[in-house]
Amino acid sequence: MRISMKNRKIGYTYGSVSGHFSFRKQKSIAFESTLERDMLTLLEFNDSVEDVIEQPLTIEYKNHNGRTVTYTPDFLVYFKEPDASLLRLQRKPLLIEVKPTEKLQKHFQDLRPRFKIAMQYAHANDMIFKIYDERRIRTQYLKNIIFLKRYKRHKFQEEDENLILTYIHSIGNISIEYVLEALAVTKEQKALILSNIWGLLSQKKLLCHFDKKLNLQTEVWINNTIEIGALQ
Repeated sequence: MRISMKNRKIGYTYGSVSGHFSFRKQKSIAFESTLERDMLTLLEFNDSVEDVIEQPLTIEYKNHNGRTVTYTPDFLVYFKEPDASLLRLQRKPLLIEVKPTEKLQKHFQDLRPRFKIAMQYAHANDMIFKIYDERRIRTQYLKNIIFLKRYKRHKFQEEDENLILTYIHSIGNISIEYVLEALAVTKEQKALILSNIWGLLSQKKLLCHFDKKLNLQTEVWINNTIEIGALQ
């Protein structure tokens, strides 16, 4: 087995969509399909993710016919150092292959040797190798992230945000519907507060179960990392 470090060059991909993903406005990450783009969307939203590298390395190995072949995983994900005070274990880097379910099912026998060699490489280098298809990527969690993303750049009045955060902090876990009933009277006021709540969720100043469908019954709570005293 030989390893070469290599970044891919994105060009036109027949039957797919390629491009570059602006990852947290810090770097541009190349993708070769909408499924890879959606995977990057999930990784960007995950606060424990430190960095993502596209096609980070190429593994050269001998196949069952003795011919030299290569395999290049799609992404390598590094995670942030854990908070030592919370006694959390360090998450191992994640080597990722993104593949449509149809291709996995149709060509799995051909793909299995390269996945096996990737697992061996990952194990030898203290990594974890995982395969992601639509079932693991295009979930309700992704739908929620995409929905909230449209509110992330919206400009809201600071006093409105402080009002919402201070109220929820004083109450604790509460449904969005109850927040609207408590802080608004008219439909216009409720619409404004609701937009603010979506914005606060997108910025993670508010938290919820992001894997469940978002609606007025969604229960929200304050992100404990926020300096609540500054809001009072």
